[in-house]
Amino acid sequence: MKVLKKIHLFLFLLLLSWNVSGQNTQEVVFLQLNDVYEIAPLSNGTVGGMARVATLYKQLKAQNPHTFMVLAGDFLNPSVIGTLKYEGKNIKGKQMVEVMNVMGIDYVTFGNHEFDLEMSELQERLNESTFQWVIANAKYKTANAPISPFFREKNGQKEFFPNHTTIHAGKVKIGLIGLMLAVDKPFVQMENQFDRALEEYNLLKDQTDFTVALTHQSIEEDRELAQKIPQLALIIGGHEHDNMDVKVGNVRICKADANAKTAYIHRFVFDLDTKNLTITSELKKIDNAIPDDPATAKVVDKWLVIADQSIRAIGLNPTQELMEAKEPLDGLESSVRTKHTNLTTLIAKAMLRACPQSLASVYNGGSIRVDDKLEGKITEYDVLRILPFGGQIVEVEMKGSLLKKVLETGRNNQGKGGFLHYDNIKAKKKKWKIGKKKIKEQEYYRIAITDFLMTGQEANLDFLTGQNPEIRQIIRPNINDKNDLRNDIRRAVVEFMRKQK
Repeated sequence: MKVLKKIHLFLFLLLLSWNVSGQNTQEVVFLQLNDVYEIAPLSNGTVGGMARVATLYKQLKAQNPHTFMVLAGDFLNPSVIGTLKYEGKNIKGKQMVEVMNVMGIDYVTFGNHEFDLEMSELQERLNESTFQWVIANAKYKTANAPISPFFREKNGQKEFFPNHTTIHAGKVKIGLIGLMLAVDKPFVQMENQFDRALEEYNLLKDQTDFTVALTHQSIEEDRELAQKIPQLALIIGGHEHDNMDVKVGNVRICKADANAKTAYIHRFVFDLDTKNLTITSELKKIDNAIPDDPATAKVVDKWLVIADQSIRAIGLNPTQELMEAKEPLDGLESSVRTKHTNLTTLIAKAMLRACPQSLASVYNGGSIRVDDKLEGKITEYDVLRILPFGGQIVEVEMKGSLLKKVLETGRNNQGKGGFLHYDNIKAKKKKWKIGKKKIKEQEYYRIAITDFLMTGQEANLDFLTGQNPEIRQIIRPNINDKNDLRNDIRRAVVEFMRKQK
């Protein structure tokens, strides 16, 4: 009997020790978004939606108060709403900041598209934001002052954004470093992200329990970061738009799908005795199974009403379905500025269809701003996402010598907005053809082209203006003729898509 009691006591003490060990841990949750341009759901309301993400965040926070929502760059631009005006001013991401504020997002870093805005516009958004920006390798540059961190200004006081921050979550301290890929803007001073990351990590490693990198850069750059700092607990990344889960050594790199089609839930469990960290990551679909958060939905709806009124004013119906994409239409910036895709070809064909007297069509990849792949049912709103700036299609009679120069320049502009797309034009061994015939330098050709290209403002195409002596005639649409699709390239694309059903 005494032996049995001793066994029971031993088992009790063993279980108690397991319990104590299990209780001496701290769990922290990160909810990750990246590359979010649209505040409302897409694909007829079936995927995405910031009001749904807000609900998920509240659910997670109710389960664990040590829950934080982070966004790994690219959210101020591009979007349809951002191109519109409200109360006489360009919106330029104001709608996204207002939505993110009410959602309660905790931490963000910059993405390359934040710097699409003029500095004055960006500063307005920074001032309006209530979430914490973290960025180590991008600084504010101006001719009138020394290089400094970016900042938000409140009541005349500047709050400079840190290179890193320390998150206090219960009994643990988490280092968070913000990093981004290089951008070329006159008001931005870029620094090497790997050098800065290592400096910041060395500052944090003895002051925190573990460190996370919040990045907006290519997967190749994230891989290099993981190799250079193998002690990182996790890289929460953005930029590619497609979900990724990559492991480099012991460092995991996670990216969710763009436009909140998915969100990552990262659960960190830190053993306070052993200092062992366990991370489990779940890619969560954001769809209509998640109800809207009422407060966030109210702000989203406000901006959707503003957008709807503006869009209908130009003769488009944002909810009208046009076609079903049999495969995703590739409008990624990395694609449309380097190669021809199914989407770029569709737009070129739509232009030529709208200009039956022209022999070919030409436009610049930089006019496509969606930076996304469009799937399923395509609506008129999607067309606005693709080509938010619109513009006329003009027909230009130009010499073959000029046309060849334009096409060669467009090809050499690979990687830039001035990379050109076209229909009924082919190149073989530097010999250009329209249809099956070689372009003859002294002949004139009627080409459908976007009016922006004719301003000479595109990269390396400053010679392409109405003053060029090799242009014989420019035929412009009648702005009073509402049936003339040439008045807005978006209407030409809408009508072309409508006939693809």
